[in-house]
Amino acid sequence: MSDQQPASDDPSMRHDVRNMLATALLAADLLSAHADPAVRRQAETIIAAIESATARLKGQRK
Repeated sequence: MSDQQPASDDPSMRHDVRNMLATALLAADLLSAHADPAVRRQAETIIAAIESATARLKGQRK
């Protein structure tokens, strides 16, 4: 049995992923103000997915 913890339990990895998601969230926020309603709808879909992923990562803290 390995003494290494799974990547999902690694606080550093979760922090790094949250930082990457933050960048994507900022871009999606900019798109949510786009003049095209279709772009705004897609931005909201992206935002919801990123927020869900971030919440899941936060829920894995020990």
